Amino acid sequence: MKVLVAARALEVFEALQRIEDVEYEEALFTGQIYSAIPSCQLIIIDYEDLVEHPYDVRMIRELLAESNVRTYSSEEFLLDPGKCIREAEIRPGSMTRLPEKYTVGFVSYSGGTGKTTLALDTALHFARQTDKHRQASLPVMLIEFTYGDSALASILGLEMPHLYDMATKTDVDPIRFNGVTLIPMDYDNCKLLSIDLIRNYLKRQMANHVLTIVDSYWPHGLIAAVKEDVDRWFVVGTPRLDAIVNARKLKEELGSEAGVVLNMMDSITDNLALAGMERALDLARLDQVDRFEGKLGRQILAHIYGPAWQEFEKRAGKFKWPWRRSGRTGKDD
Repeated sequence: MKVLVAARALEVFEALQRIEDVEYEEALFTGQIYSAIPSCQLIIIDYEDLVEHPYDVRMIRELLAESNVRTYSSEEFLLDPGKCIREAEIRPGSMTRLPEKYTVGFVSYSGGTGKTTLALDTALHFARQTDKHRQASLPVMLIEFTYGDSALASILGLEMPHLYDMATKTDVDPIRFNGVTLIPMDYDNCKLLSIDLIRNYLKRQMANHVLTIVDSYWPHGLIAAVKEDVDRWFVVGTPRLDAIVNARKLKEELGSEAGVVLNMMDSITDNLALAGMERALDLARLDQVDRFEGKLGRQILAHIYGPAWQEFEKRAGKFKWPWRRSGRTGKDD
């Protein structure tokens, strides 16, 4: 049996050493705990002992509340260690490792490249695959940096709180649409706020999410609030000549952490402007992309996480995840 000890009490380790057939490891950083969850059958955890990096304690608490992994405080465990071990559930087979924490940005100089559609399809596919059959949930968030009206609100047709109210009012929380936390921007209001205030709010939110996706016009006056946290930039273009030229320029501006994604590619593209252009991905033109079925998002996630994501999807389709059904339904859960 695999036991994770997320507590400082020495008595816990002494008790485990006296029990046969138990393998245990210690982890106090929230990121270590997150990574270890798939392989554990029992977790002994004192939340006040945890070190919040890179997730905050609330996310770990909520994730464990969704799981069927037995959890005890050190005090509860020490009352009867043998009973706790016996009650630990035997998990039905091994689970693949969970996706790592990541922040990715979709940006473009040009309009009409489909970056908002790509960002939303990626976020929704991540939520869907990590919530297969409503048995698991890994938090994913989409942050919008726009000028004028919110493209997110327009595409989804939802009434939702915008960044200004969320950042300035303690009683306003973001909504979740099909498992995705949405942070739309109302620029005319947000431009009145300091970068530090926006940064501090978004950092708190990012600490509660495994995957954060940024959808931004470029340049944007408020992007400094998250720029240093982005692991990878996707410069989105299309086979249009102006979009290709703009994508080249923006990739050069963003440097080595940026890759070009050419969206809406035809099966045969005879365009000299593409000659010798290095790209991270070519995405074919698809019908009904506004249905957000994950056909684009799947390719983006495979590029972000590599072969591990393909294996994750494969297992998600076959493996019955050991998580409780939350009972939450609809588009706002």
